[in-house]
Amino acid sequence: MATTQIQVTACDNELRLIAIPSGGSASTELLHYSSGFAKPVNVTLFPGAVLPTGSYTLSMIGINWGGPSTYSVTVTTDGVAKTYTGGGNSTVGPNWINNVPISVVFGQ
Repeated sequence: MATTQIQVTACDNELRLIAIPSGGSASTELLHYSSGFAKPVNVTLFPGAVLPTGSYTLSMIGINWGGPSTYSVTVTTDGVAKTYTGGGNSTVGPNWINNVPISVVFGQ
């Protein structure tokens, strides 16, 4: 089981993607992206290109600056894509947090 791709297709206003190793020591920020006014977003990451082989928790944190918010992140594991969405409210600050397990094989 390997997570080979992470794609962000919506970010209003700010999104951080952080990989936390299963051992819980340290973390790696994979993405810090800012956008607004429902502008189109299309960012693709390949976790095996930057992370050592292992199990991680992918922590997705959406931060709103005011007004409506939206976030969409698609995680592809073993060829199966699953989309995680959030936002929709005007709460200022971190208003969407989603943690999902991923498995990485370095070089994939």
